[in-house]
Amino acid sequence: MGISKIRFIPAIKVKNQILVAFLVAIVVAQIGKVHGDQGPLQIEIDARDLPRKLLESTIQIPLQISQAEQKVALWYPKWVPGSHGPGGSIENIAGLRIEAPNGDSLPWTRTPGEVYRIEVTVPANVASIKVWIRYITNQPGAGSMGHDSYGGATIGVISPNTILLYPESANVNSTQALVSLKLPQHWKASTALQVAETKTDQASQKSRESKKESRRKKKGKNTTSEPKVTIDDTEPKLQYQSVSLSEFVDSPIMCGRYQKIVELVETNPVANIPLHRLHVFTDVEKNVPIDDEIVAKLKAMVTQTALLTGSHPFDHFEILLALTDHFAPNGLEHSRSTFNVLPTNSMSSLGNLKGWNRLLIPHEYLHAWCGKYRRPSGMMSDSFHAPLDTELLWVYEGLTQYLGELVEARCGLMNQEQFIERIAVELRNATRQQGRQWQTLADTGAASHRLRSGSNSWSTLRRSQDYYMEGMLFWIEADAIIREQTQNAKSVDNFCHEFFRATGDQKNPSPYSRADLVALLKKITPFDWDGLIRRRVESFQQSFDPAVADRLGYRFELQRKPMKIAFDTFRFARGIDTYDSLGVLFSEEGVVRNLLLGSPADQAHLFPEMRVTGIGEFAWSAKRLRQAIEESEKGTPIELKILEGDEYKTIRIQYDQGPRYLNLVKKEGAKDVLADILKPRTN
Repeated sequence: MGISKIRFIPAIKVKNQILVAFLVAIVVAQIGKVHGDQGPLQIEIDARDLPRKLLESTIQIPLQISQAEQKVALWYPKWVPGSHGPGGSIENIAGLRIEAPNGDSLPWTRTPGEVYRIEVTVPANVASIKVWIRYITNQPGAGSMGHDSYGGATIGVISPNTILLYPESANVNSTQALVSLKLPQHWKASTALQVAETKTDQASQKSRESKKESRRKKKGKNTTSEPKVTIDDTEPKLQYQSVSLSEFVDSPIMCGRYQKIVELVETNPVANIPLHRLHVFTDVEKNVPIDDEIVAKLKAMVTQTALLTGSHPFDHFEILLALTDHFAPNGLEHSRSTFNVLPTNSMSSLGNLKGWNRLLIPHEYLHAWCGKYRRPSGMMSDSFHAPLDTELLWVYEGLTQYLGELVEARCGLMNQEQFIERIAVELRNATRQQGRQWQTLADTGAASHRLRSGSNSWSTLRRSQDYYMEGMLFWIEADAIIREQTQNAKSVDNFCHEFFRATGDQKNPSPYSRADLVALLKKITPFDWDGLIRRRVESFQQSFDPAVADRLGYRFELQRKPMKIAFDTFRFARGIDTYDSLGVLFSEEGVVRNLLLGSPADQAHLFPEMRVTGIGEFAWSAKRLRQAIEESEKGTPIELKILEGDEYKTIRIQYDQGPRYLNLVKKEGAKDVLADILKPRTN
């Protein structure tokens, strides 16, 4: 009641008025419960048809009761966390029905110009509606690989966003979801979601644990508790504990017939590390085991990350891994789990774990700190449909890329030589990216979702998701600067301890801004961090400044022979690389894959997709091309026979400097900063 409504009343009427007011308050409170407190969404996932690549869900959505017919707006998740853009796979929905409590089908229409939003016409006095969705799996788009759903004969992945409609009025961070799951017979499931146990379940579990403990003692084994089996073959439905809608979407479910669970916390950890488990699913039972050396490295990854970050924003962590050749390799970060798909034999030995496959698990794991817990303020939202500001992806993804590869080296998944090769590859790639002349690195983050798919023509003129790798180069340079300014007393590790400081199971992300980053970096060590960010990230550049090489104790040098880099190094250019001489990259078959503007090849009017059929008087071969480049020092133009359409042409490239390759070499007498950076931590 407002102050202007208060008035004096006769004393004789006070008791009756107080009684009336009390009764009115009770009635209002009850109406508030009916209209305001609508309760959780009840979501039942039916995965029994996953072997046939079909997935279903039923969603019971409570409504605010209206005495008249009403329109209820529902959204299909559009901005799925981790996708950095609008791209929910709504095109894969193959069935949608909305019902009233009496079973009547309710009409719905799509919002013009917004395919992710629908409006349902709901009759008067209806307290809830039921939504049924059928989804076709295994059809990811260019931007939905990591957050799509997959099914096969013995293995499946359920991304909750693919089978969800939620009310427009819901705050996904506070609206609760009660989730249940039905699986094919004999399948098991793993997820960060926690199973809701009944009293009977708890008693049975205690009995089973007691029997296991007794058996262990008899066999003389250690008494470390085994991971709980997530589903019993005879159990018709698995019920999970209530979570917010954001936690639900953030918790993929991996399932299948053949499962192996491995605990990843080392026996005597040097840091206080919560439960970590690796859940491996495969197509056939014999492929479930993974190499013991890889398991040891993953345990070291958990320990080295704990020492790097100093704390954990979660109370348990589940690494979900599908080893299969039936799904495309991909992954996505989550707050208490990671989703990873790798080829069947990739974990059979450390030697088989190479390139992108090797960095996937560390990268997605580090995202639990960088991106999921600490998140750019522009990427904070209480819905899955509001547009986000993704400009700070050079931190979200760039810092994660650096820390993931740093931990990859510190835990022994790769050695120092392999790390140097990775840095060399990214520095050389950056020097060839001419798109920086019109588009800043920050803008690649802002335009992220338009850059997911690549380009077969003139890719050096059109930036890609450069915030990953050039972001990594920024952060390794920042690490070198901190070490330089503090005489190696501090490093990026100190920044991480401050930036990722957590107090336990953090339910909500902690936002940060560009100004927060600058302030924290200045706290670690005084430096013109604002200027560095402006120059490296927010400015147009005529060419890339490889100053980071110098700070690491290396330099670029043009040499007659290429730097020795393992062929399977991640992002190493495949084909015949003459970028530093002719300015062009050829395929092994002689097709022009890419070239640089202003180069001799550009001046000769070569262009992507052009096919070279001959070198001088001879047929095309890589050996003939290299010989022609060597002979160019004599002043002989390089003559190429070109097939353009159905017409043969001759093109002469004016070039006379012989073989030239940009190599990353160690500076004589310089401190080996990389050796210090990559040294595993012990405390």
